[in-house]
Amino acid sequence: MKIRVVTTGSNAKAVQVVRYQDNKRVILQHLGSAHTETALADLLLLAEEWIKSYSEQLSIFPDENPNSLLHLNHCTFIGVKYHFFQEQISAIQGQLGLDSLPILLKDLVTMRIFEPASKLRSLELMEQFFGITHSRKTYYKIAPKCIDLKEAVEEKVVKFAKEHYDFNFDILFYDVTTLYFETFEEDDLRKNGFSKDNKSQQPQILIALMVSKEGFPVAYEVFSGNTFEGHTIIPVVKDFIERNKVSSFTVVADAAM
Repeated sequence: MKIRVVTTGSNAKAVQVVRYQDNKRVILQHLGSAHTETALADLLLLAEEWIKSYSEQLSIFPDENPNSLLHLNHCTFIGVKYHFFQEQISAIQGQLGLDSLPILLKDLVTMRIFEPASKLRSLELMEQFFGITHSRKTYYKIAPKCIDLKEAVEEKVVKFAKEHYDFNFDILFYDVTTLYFETFEEDDLRKNGFSKDNKSQQPQILIALMVSKEGFPVAYEVFSGNTFEGHTIIPVVKDFIERNKVSSFTVVADAAM
């Protein structure tokens, strides 16, 4: 089989796949006609592919340019998946010892790093960017149970910090921030208070965080939104000392504490 290019009456270039048998030319496939060099190159590539498909025989020689087999003008963009990112974050979670956590919770953490959004919006983005599907029903089922995982998660990250960062409780850095909600209704936890986001009319919560000198988080606590941040450091530090059996260490915080 050979590729034949002939000039048509309209001065176009016709591309054909032909075979010679008994001194006669047999046209096996007519690929089309081209009026430009770019279109002709595309037709020649299509002819090569047709020959490979028709003969069902693999060449013993590698393609000179494998990338030329992708014809963008015959492709349709259907989206982008970020599987590599998702796999790497999952691997990091595994190294932290968080494999036992619910899969949905781990995927929500990955999505939070990739593109922060609400929980329900994250479910949509997971399917869009990672090709991972979770239902709202599953989220509503595990959400209340996630609160009970706090101490277990902190134990695992402290263990990781000890093994990989030589963390020995000698020094910790402490600070707080506020997270507001897209609502104007308060409850027992979400309260109006001093907002670091200038959202004083919207209820918020107060998040306290302790990190090692490398910036690795080892403990956190949640307070109602109207809590004075200076009243948080003592209970958080005391609880951390009791749970980890620490004799003494240094806490670095700003003047607001």
